[in-house]
Amino acid sequence: MYIYQLLTNGGQSVSREGLLNVVGFVFALICALCLHELAHGLVALWNGDGTAKAYGRLSLNPLRHFDFIGLLFMLFAGFGWAKPVPVNPNNFKNRKLGAVTVSLAGVVTNLLLAFLFALPCVLIQGAYAEVNSAKYYVLYCLLQYCYFMVTLNVSFALFNLLPLFPLDGYRFISCFANENNGAMTFLRRYSLYILAALVILDYIPFISAYSPLNLYIGFCGGGISNGFMRFWELII
Repeated sequence: MYIYQLLTNGGQSVSREGLLNVVGFVFALICALCLHELAHGLVALWNGDGTAKAYGRLSLNPLRHFDFIGLLFMLFAGFGWAKPVPVNPNNFKNRKLGAVTVSLAGVVTNLLLAFLFALPCVLIQGAYAEVNSAKYYVLYCLLQYCYFMVTLNVSFALFNLLPLFPLDGYRFISCFANENNGAMTFLRRYSLYILAALVILDYIPFISAYSPLNLYIGFCGGGISNGFMRFWELII
């Protein structure tokens, strides 16, 4: 299980560093998911739709955004979801512009967060602290939080860009495609099955390393995360 891997920190038993891994992961998870959904609601409001505000979703309170089952999946499998923010496109001042900007709001927010948190990652990695000292554990926890803010946000962005219903990638494509054409109908009907298959393949021994989702998130996500880190290393 994902949480167990974090707790053991690559070893056989729970360590202090492992506990701090979990703390950093959970706080980064809360921030990434909440800000992703909040971005959808805020951009919808700027476009004239106050549905998210009426439902109390323009909030940093994670309880307003978390889906219980999705949270459990994220904690124990490293994959999960939040409750989608309600949006009514009929309220947009410009329907197409509103639909495009709202669909991309969460992804852009995740990538911006990853880019910004790559800076403290680089700075903290260069800080010195004696092992087992209080300063060491504080810096370690902060580093893990910033690290997960980079990797989780990049992963959320890439996952949500998949053109599968009800992800943001599908919402973006639907802004330009006819909802009644064969491809869109197929995606609405079978996307959940495709998503389930992708996730299952990601956890089958001997296959997971070559699963489409793992290759996509791992290769692209690793490249983007490393690129952000490299940028700040060159700047400072």
